[in-house]
Amino acid sequence: MKATLRVCLFGLLCLAGANAAASDLPWDEQFTPPPGEYSWVRLGSGEWLKGDIIAIYDDRMNIDSDHFGSLVVDLDDVESVYGQGIFVVSSGPHESVSGFLQVRGNQVLIESGADIYEFDRERLVSVTPLAKQERDRWRGDIKFGLNFREGNTDIQEYSVGAKVQRRTPVSRWTMEYTGYQNETDGQRIQDSHRVNLAADRFTGQSVYWRPFSAQYYKDELQNIRHQGTVDTGLGYHVIDSPRTTWDFQAGIGANYLDNVSVAAGETTGDWSAVGTLGMDFVIELTSWLDYELSIDMRFLEEDAGRYQHHVKTALSSDLFGDLDLDISLDWDRTANPQAAEDGTVPEKDDYRLQIGLSYEF
Repeated sequence: MKATLRVCLFGLLCLAGANAAASDLPWDEQFTPPPGEYSWVRLGSGEWLKGDIIAIYDDRMNIDSDHFGSLVVDLDDVESVYGQGIFVVSSGPHESVSGFLQVRGNQVLIESGADIYEFDRERLVSVTPLAKQERDRWRGDIKFGLNFREGNTDIQEYSVGAKVQRRTPVSRWTMEYTGYQNETDGQRIQDSHRVNLAADRFTGQSVYWRPFSAQYYKDELQNIRHQGTVDTGLGYHVIDSPRTTWDFQAGIGANYLDNVSVAAGETTGDWSAVGTLGMDFVIELTSWLDYELSIDMRFLEEDAGRYQHHVKTALSSDLFGDLDLDISLDWDRTANPQAAEDGTVPEKDDYRLQIGLSYEF
C-alpha cells in the first residue's frame, strides 16, 4: 500500500513538474496550430499568421489573411510553416514534388503519400498550391473597343486585344494579340496587328531564363507587310508580389522584314540580326484600379528600321464582376522607316488613345 502511494505521489510530482516546465515556455512555443482550412506561419519574432499561402518564390512568401489581406513576408523572417492542403514544391530546375508542406527552421519536409522528402531550406526554389485542374494554371483577359461616327466625317474604328498566360512553379507561357483598325470616309487610316509569344523558365532567383520569344507584326500603312522576330535571352524580377510585378528582359536573335513596296534597287524580305530590351510593370493602385506600363525595344540594322519600339501605358478600373473599363495609350516608333516605291516615307511615330472594355478570366 505504501509502495503504491509512493508511485502515485512520484507520478503526480512528475506531471506537476512537466506542467510547470511547459508553463515556463513562451506562449508562442506552447501554441500548436489546430487542424482546419488555413495554413499557419510562425515568424522569427514568435508571432503567428493564419491564412492561405499563395506562393513562395524569390525568398518571399505571399500569404492571404482574412484580417490583414494580402501580405508579402521575407522568407528570412519565417521560422516555421504548417501548410494546409497539397503544395507543389520545387527544389531545383527539374526537381519538384507535391504533398503536405512543413518548414521547421532550416529544414523543408514534404509528405507525399507514404514518402517523406526532406531537404535544406536554402535549396527551396518555389512553393505553390497544387492546381486542382489544368485551367487553374491559366489566366487572361479579352479587350474590345469600338467607335462609330457618321455625318460630315464617317469613322469606323475598333481595337481588339487578348492575353493568355499559363504559369506553373517553374515556368510561364504568355501569348498576346493586339489589333487596331481605323477607316475614315472609306479610307483606311490605320490597320495593324501584333502577336507576341514568350516562354520563361524560373530558377528561384531574381534572374530567369527566356529560352524563346517571338513577335509577328503587320502594318501595311507603315510599309510593313510582314515582320517577324525570334530571340532568346534573360529576364530579371525587380518585384514579384501579389500587388506588383516588375520585370526586365534582354535578348538577341533574328528579324525578318518584308515591305509592301521599296524604292528601285532596294530589296525586301531579308533577315537581319536584332537585339531586344523590354520591361513589364503592373501595379494594383487600389482595390479597383490597376496601372500597366510595357516597353518593347528592338535594335535593328539600318535597312530594317534601325530602331523600333512599342510602348503601352494603361489604366484599368473595375466596373462589376470581371468586367473592367480600360484607358490606354500606345506609341509605336520606327527610327528609319522604309520608303515606298513612289518615294513616300511613312511617319516615324504612331499614337493611339483607346477606351474600351475588358473581361478577365
